Amino acid sequence: MSFYNLINPKSYAVIGASTNPRSGSYRFIEALINNGYKGKIFPINPKIEELQGLKTYPSIESVNEPIDYVLIAVPADLVPEEVRKCVKINVKFIVIFTSGFGESGNKNLEEEIKTAIKGSNTRILGPNCIGVFSSESKIAYFSDQLILEEGNISFISQSGGLTRTLIWVGYTRDFHFRTAISLGNQIDITIEELIDFFLVDEKTDIIAAYIEGIKNGKEFYRILKKNNGKKPIIILKCGRSQSGKRAIRSHTGALASSDHLIESIMNQTNTILVQTFEELTDTILMVEKLRNDSLNGKNVAVINSGGGLSVELTDICESYGFNVIQLSPESVKELAEILPTVNTILSNPLDLGASGFDPEIFGKVINVISRDPKIDVILTVIEVERFSLLNKRYQTEDIGEIYVKNIYDNNVKNKPIVLISPKSWESVPNFIFYSNFQDALHRIKIPVFPSSESAIRALNKVIDYHLSLKK
Repeated sequence: MSFYNLINPKSYAVIGASTNPRSGSYRFIEALINNGYKGKIFPINPKIEELQGLKTYPSIESVNEPIDYVLIAVPADLVPEEVRKCVKINVKFIVIFTSGFGESGNKNLEEEIKTAIKGSNTRILGPNCIGVFSSESKIAYFSDQLILEEGNISFISQSGGLTRTLIWVGYTRDFHFRTAISLGNQIDITIEELIDFFLVDEKTDIIAAYIEGIKNGKEFYRILKKNNGKKPIIILKCGRSQSGKRAIRSHTGALASSDHLIESIMNQTNTILVQTFEELTDTILMVEKLRNDSLNGKNVAVINSGGGLSVELTDICESYGFNVIQLSPESVKELAEILPTVNTILSNPLDLGASGFDPEIFGKVINVISRDPKIDVILTVIEVERFSLLNKRYQTEDIGEIYVKNIYDNNVKNKPIVLISPKSWESVPNFIFYSNFQDALHRIKIPVFPSSESAIRALNKVIDYHLSLKK
């Protein structure tokens, strides 16, 4: 089934639209207005005539226009009747924002809603969900969420709060969403259906999902197997502990699926499985930003200015199955001609000492390592806290851009590069340096991570994914 009108609705109605600025229904409408939604907006409330400058309607039937998307925000016991009204006028999609259904033990109301849509063309998201975020259609969840950039990632989630947080993290880390869909209790539209839709959606390059339970394991496997890794799918599965399973039942009313079952399906379908929210964000970033046309193995070169962090990086690399191998004799010879003999170590890990703070020398080192046939990927560290001093030393306003140019010009063999820039800001200038540096590196397909562990863990996931596609 096509969900195009769900993520690109030409009209959007809110049943239970409130004048209270703190209410969800008010903030949904405010977000549409603030983001410049181009479709028609129909607030439904029989007690008022105008809301946020928009004409209100006493009921959904009184609109007398085709409606693609209806958000229901009335008490749970009133929802079935509103659903019946929507079905009567052929609404395409209903989002039930209201909670208090299966997750609260109220299964009878859910059955009443399912009966109301049976045999119709109306589909339901929810209940107990916040519905759709669409960068293309300018639909956001709440008024403080401005859509700054259209993206290529589609996210499906059984948690509305996690969905909102992920979109915010994406803004700060420079990955952006085409759409995000919160589907709550899944009494009608399921995760499986949405994944199937995004597999053929030309504007979706990456699919990510947060799942608590799977309704139909065979269908879930069939869809993932049909994809078999052609389009990257990253799945966060929670509810591994007994307490986590109990939390799932009270959250969406779902039964947590077996971890062994999920892991088995992921392994058989070239799907990336992650364990934490942090790992989800890191892996999305790595998939989206890393130059992946030459991901051929796990022989890594570690480049840093300092010994201690180099040792830590080496330990973490080897714990994830990377090989911090010796450089070729030709590379060592070339590096000896570039770097001083004092305060440097010409092996892998490579300690540049103070020379690493010279962007030109740094670029020359990248050139050598890029041409080393033994190395598959380069892992390096640059600290933005030094940028203020380096700007003065090199009489520039943006030493980060100079680093980026030297890295780009010297990566002659297009080796995948991952950069770690620890976040320990103490000033607004350092925050600006970091943000600008990150964005410039991302433009040349070099992902930036705040810690060694996060970078190497995500790199391991993505390389394993690409290597599995080549088997």
